[in-house]
Amino acid sequence: MKHLLFATLGLLFATFAFAADAKGTPDEVAQAFMDSYFKYLNGDDSTDPKKLIQDSPHLTAELKKAHAKYMNQETVDADPILNAQDFPDKGFKVAKVKVEGEKAAITYAPRQEGWDQTIKAQMVLVKGKWLIAHIGAL
Repeated sequence: MKHLLFATLGLLFATFAFAADAKGTPDEVAQAFMDSYFKYLNGDDSTDPKKLIQDSPHLTAELKKAHAKYMNQETVDADPILNAQDFPDKGFKVAKVKVEGEKAAITYAPRQEGWDQTIKAQMVLVKGKWLIAHIGAL
């Protein structure tokens, strides 16, 4: 009986966790994506970068295609998401959000001193979910 209760509670928790990840305000979705990306960049995740992008619930299908095309080039000399070769270890945080109807403009700022780089992203509302449509060089 205990096992059934724990299994049910685990399934319920997982369902809510996934729903929270897939939906949210533009700043929540944008930050969730950036945090997952930096987990990969900082070596905390063994996920293949192409798979990370393709499996992300935070990106439009068109952005995923653009990323795959970019990564299949013969020479890739910068990270297309960050549009840079270097990045702050502590990552980026959402610093500014401007929502206009079913579109949102996001500006990320570095989380640590000494970096002046910002990252711009464009989001769209798709079937009730905010998704990143453009970010960095994509």
